[in-house]
Amino acid sequence: MHKTFFIIVFICFGIHCVVAQKVLEKEFAAEGLHALYIEDDAIFKIEIFGSKRETIQIKAKISGEHSEAIIIEENFLNGTLSLKTGLMPYFAFENDKLAAHKLMAVEIMLFIPENISVKIKSELASLEATGNIKKLAVSLQNGSCTLTNFLGNAHLKTANGDISVLAKMHVSGRAISKHGTVNNTLPKGGRFLIEAESVNGNIMLLQTK
Repeated sequence: MHKTFFIIVFICFGIHCVVAQKVLEKEFAAEGLHALYIEDDAIFKIEIFGSKRETIQIKAKISGEHSEAIIIEENFLNGTLSLKTGLMPYFAFENDKLAAHKLMAVEIMLFIPENISVKIKSELASLEATGNIKKLAVSLQNGSCTLTNFLGNAHLKTANGDISVLAKMHVSGRAISKHGTVNNTLPKGGRFLIEAESVNGNIMLLQTK
């Protein structure tokens, strides 16, 4: 059982009215779920908050000319919740692919139980994660990855974006960047491990003070 809420904000100029932004909110019972998976190249920002809770809450902001037609699709399979952007049924962009890229910006905010593993793959998105997450696997092409007050295991990969981590105690780290700089002050031998690698981005792994 889950709840879904839709809020559409309109901006009007004279007699012309266009959709400026749509806000979607969904909430799922987390019972039976052990993993969350997002593979999407239309989302440009993902925020995740891990804490002690019994539900997964999703808040999405969709802006642009066709924001009213964009939805967040969810699929439940074998204990994994998969999320991606999609189009409402029977909607077609009037100007082929150019119309699809003209305009929309998608941001997703997720509130999840700390015992959920998360996997994210995107060419566009940047990730900001805060709190406790059991296991986090990230592969980003152009976006950056920022973890704050983080506790858990993580494997972070970027091609061009920076990786910045502020971890709690008991988290150790390994980092390598082919063309960027590396600053890793996390202690060795922690209960949890963060592995960070980038091609062109800078990497910073620090402990929360």
